[in-house]
Amino acid sequence: MAYKVLSLKWRPQTFEDVVGQEHVTQTLINAFKQDRIAQGYIFTGPRGVGKTTTARILARTINYTLDNVEYTPLIKIEKKGLNCEAIMESRHPDVFEMDAASNTGIDHIREIISFAQTKPTMAKFKIFIIDEVHMLSKQAFNGLLKILEEPPEHVVFIFATTEIEKIPVTVLSRCQKFNLKRIDNDVMSEYL
Repeated sequence: MAYKVLSLKWRPQTFEDVVGQEHVTQTLINAFKQDRIAQGYIFTGPRGVGKTTTARILARTINYTLDNVEYTPLIKIEKKGLNCEAIMESRHPDVFEMDAASNTGIDHIREIISFAQTKPTMAKFKIFIIDEVHMLSKQAFNGLLKILEEPPEHVVFIFATTEIEKIPVTVLSRCQKFNLKRIDNDVMSEYL
């Protein structure tokens, strides 16, 4: 078996695997039980607490299916669905990941807006995960705001940031915000 770095070896694959963020995972679980999928989510917190990993798990949960016919957000994923592996490996055609630290301009947001207009090819939802979203330019945020105000019903946005105070209030008000915290040493020791 090939060597895997610790962060990849221990990376959670489901909400049950996420450690130390029960306040986030339980809220998402409750929302799914009530069939309440939001159009926008934002995960904030310090580096290394699982913002992007939680975003991928959320994308996997939203687009879970075994037969490509019935899509049911599933919390306890005991069997890999058709989209699971591709989403967790960041290679699914309907789950678009962008690092805003290196793609700060309006042109990248125009590309997202254009891509969002078409229906998903393999899943129920097109999901856009934008990491370090606070790095977007003012023009990029303005462009993003338009689609956040009136998103197509097949689109979900998931943002991750370490600097929530840099996100415009107009964008924040259109997303469900989740604060991830550092994992307590006792919790991590017990887990490991």
